[in-house]
Amino acid sequence: MVSLPNGQVVHAIPNATYTSNLPTVLTRVEVQAVIRELEGTHRLMAQLLYGSGLRLMECVRLRVKDLDFAQRQLIVREGKGDKDRITMLPDRLAPALTNHLLLVKRLHQEDRERGAGAVYLPTTLERTYPNAGSEWAWQ
Repeated sequence: MVSLPNGQVVHAIPNATYTSNLPTVLTRVEVQAVIRELEGTHRLMAQLLYGSGLRLMECVRLRVKDLDFAQRQLIVREGKGDKDRITMLPDRLAPALTNHLLLVKRLHQEDRERGAGAVYLPTTLERTYPNAGSEWAWQ
């Protein structure tokens, strides 16, 4: 409590306390060790997360049309805060990503032959472009 010159008594408000909990961040060597233990798609995803600064769900939601090999860029749509952004595509991942896309394109063609192979589209896009969900670029 503090007494003011006019006789009023004011209760002192304590200062905010700050915690010193810092996030745990892996060193470069630790990240490389983790990535070395992964294989296939999981390894490629981990490399994209680390090399491009993607968040997990941004990586999972990437579509073929979001990759720009010529400019070495990735377009992240509806990321954190529902915002779009552009980030880099590491040069050393381009060959592995190209090989992955060739494999996935073959699987997509096989799925289309069986009558499957469509992906989720936001409602407005699905109404505007009814067949876009089965096109390669949206995969």
